[in-house]
Amino acid sequence: MVARVAGVQLNKHYINLMKKENMKEEFIKLNPLHRVPFIIDGDLKLSESRAIMAYLVNKYKPDDENLYPKEPEIRARIDELLYFDIGTLFQSASLLLKPKLFGPVKELDASREESFKEALQYLEKRLGENHAKRFMIGNHLSIADISLAATLSFVDACGYDISNYHQIVAYFNRMKAAIPDYSEINDEAVENLRKYVESKQTGA
Repeated sequence: MVARVAGVQLNKHYINLMKKENMKEEFIKLNPLHRVPFIIDGDLKLSESRAIMAYLVNKYKPDDENLYPKEPEIRARIDELLYFDIGTLFQSASLLLKPKLFGPVKELDASREESFKEALQYLEKRLGENHAKRFMIGNHLSIADISLAATLSFVDACGYDISNYHQIVAYFNRMKAAIPDYSEINDEAVENLRKYVESKQTGA
């Protein structure tokens, strides 16, 4: 999504994690952490999605003052959200929901769900305090919005119900409309993941 906004044409190579393609010797030589996403841009080899997002904007859309503004206080607020996303929201969602990717799960882990709900409640409260604004920071789309939308897409694909979090649901719908080509980029992947999760739960 960030590459599209930044005008970067990606030469994409898909890594099948279920087949452990990320553990192949040739991939580990390039990427010792064997994680995705991972980019190679000239001599630069870079992992960690939020670092990649910032890099793409810094290098390929440096004059953009909305996606990742250079003004220190605004950038700090965006960084705070990026770190909240990867360290709290996505982390707690991943710990809770990833078991559904590997087999039937009768009940979600209660303590992990409590941690995820705490993260959702924080985001819900923050959005409520920010209700007059369309985006998380100011009135323009930033990489923090794109990062949070990606996490919410994962949660949606895993079938976790967040309908009681009205501010989050409204925000997620706004981001789907605001992020260029969101449906083109995400819909098929989200649906494929949803079907995969459902097949694991039913044993199909």
